[in-house]
Amino acid sequence: MEVFSETSTTLPLFIDNINPPQLINAKWADRFITETLASIPDLERLYKSYPGYVLRGDLLRYLILWYYGGYYADVDVYPATSIKACPSMQNTIFNRNTTITNTKISLVVGIEIDEPFASTEKMRDWHWVRRYGFLQYTMYAPRRFSPLLREVIVRVLSHTKQHIAQSHIWGARYNEMTTLEITGPGVFTDAILDVLSETLPSDHRLIQKSVDADEELGDLVPSYSALPVQRVTWAPFYQLQETLCVDGGEAKSGKMLGGLCVLPLNAWGNGQRHSRAEGFNSRHACINHRFGGTWKPWRQSWRKWLFG
Repeated sequence: MEVFSETSTTLPLFIDNINPPQLINAKWADRFITETLASIPDLERLYKSYPGYVLRGDLLRYLILWYYGGYYADVDVYPATSIKACPSMQNTIFNRNTTITNTKISLVVGIEIDEPFASTEKMRDWHWVRRYGFLQYTMYAPRRFSPLLREVIVRVLSHTKQHIAQSHIWGARYNEMTTLEITGPGVFTDAILDVLSETLPSDHRLIQKSVDADEELGDLVPSYSALPVQRVTWAPFYQLQETLCVDGGEAKSGKMLGGLCVLPLNAWGNGQRHSRAEGFNSRHACINHRFGGTWKPWRQSWRKWLFG
């Protein structure tokens, strides 16, 4: 199990896919970036440009899972059951003998926010940047070099470059919104949906469900176009009740998907007060997350101490 502390300056991670398993600190992380991944252009410069460890931690988790594979969880995540006994992963990722059944899956993700029709007031009250999104405080990569994680990494580096280029003379600054969008769940969600859109054929069930569900909502209009296109939106994952898997073999000829499984919200996102989440004692729960959000500046304000 890999864990990351959002507040510690030592970046403690425990990686079980490294032989022998070891607790990772900032020194190991720097060596991993500068030596193991030295061939990735601009990686070291951009990684060290981040003013906070939460930004480095976001990028680092993607890089480690891409390079080594394995399971990642923040340190405020507690197991409700073993990953191989997780109900949502039975008969989709693992069989009864806890053996991986689908070797064409390279990434397993969960859902954190599932409120596509949330009001502006609710968005403001919850400090949300998005109304829906995949979570990245827990991830599982059954095998190395997931094309999905590769796209996430490429986008994080690209967004970071753009943010630095647009910064003032005082250097790049990151607030809650930019952190979520540049390295956090915002870019993570976008990358996954876009890879699905670009690699799946137009008659695929996810694209057809997205098109059928749009009803002039505008979700089919991507950021790079003024016109709607056939693409995967949030529709197939809205109020998801069972694990949804798309294996690599479903991609168009010549396209590399890597395979993805999306777990229902209550597998990894239970315990919240939104998105129809169940409590920590949910029979669907595989992990429990305390949702401390200690990296957010507003969490440290006087409001926290008075109102929690």
